[in-house]
Amino acid sequence: MYIGIDLGGTNIKVGLVDSEGNILEKASIPTNATSTSEDIIKDMATLALQVIEQAGFTVNDVKSIGIGSPGTPDCENGMLIYTNNLPFRNTPIRAEIQKYINLPVHLNNDANCAALGEAYAGAAKDVHH
Repeated sequence: MYIGIDLGGTNIKVGLVDSEGNILEKASIPTNATSTSEDIIKDMATLALQVIEQAGFTVNDVKSIGIGSPGTPDCENGMLIYTNNLPFRNTPIRAEIQKYINLPVHLNNDANCAALGEAYAGAAKDVHH
């Protein structure tokens, strides 16, 4: 199982999915864009833990966390370099999430994540060009 987090300027959405991409549980809360980056990361982690628990699982059942975020990520180092609508500037988002949930964390731009989602499970599934 995997946790997917969609960090948006309006909402934080979290889903627990199985290895086939089936959504087992999901939840959403408003993003408090006027909060600190630390508070937003805490909200993300808290919601992820809540989704895992509501689905009847534990963190040990989850392999990793993926985060799609607006702005400019440093995917290799798990840093969120800049977002224009949220208070993230050179924020070590991977390390901060891992303070709450000790799992591998992968970060990418939300548009890239949406394109991958379409390629694997959406309108572009089974399209080879």
